[in-house]
Amino acid sequence: MRLLLDEGLPVQLLEPLRRNLGHEFEHVDGLKWKGKPDTFLVRDAARRGFHAIVVLDLDQLADPSEWRALRETGLHHVSLKQGSRVKGKKGVARVMASLILAMPYVLDDLDAVDDQQIVEVALLAAGQRHELFDPRHERQRYPYWR
Repeated sequence: MRLLLDEGLPVQLLEPLRRNLGHEFEHVDGLKWKGKPDTFLVRDAARRGFHAIVVLDLDQLADPSEWRALRETGLHHVSLKQGSRVKGKKGVARVMASLILAMPYVLDDLDAVDDQQIVEVALLAAGQRHELFDPRHERQRYPYWR
């Protein structure tokens, strides 16, 4: 399956997503399509043999002309549901991690269907995913630390 990443997604996503063997990922930047209106983007993507477009959900399908264009192409639409507060390096990390984690499951599901699908990927929750320990004060946890 060929998937096109929209310009709202970091181009740095390409390398980890390309580890999903048997699938091809491209970014609009690599095709020189940055700034192309969505109605033309989906039509051109379909003509170029893409099967899906991957986007940040910023009400892209709120415009009837955009969803009509998408429907006509038959492309799958994979969007990351993200709020307006997702900004800065932590926001970029959440966006990237969410898509990297979800994509193998998304691809399996899309490979199993024949019809056009809309996929909504959930954004990973904000917050720390680690604990910090000073090994000098955690003798039980790190008994060999001296």
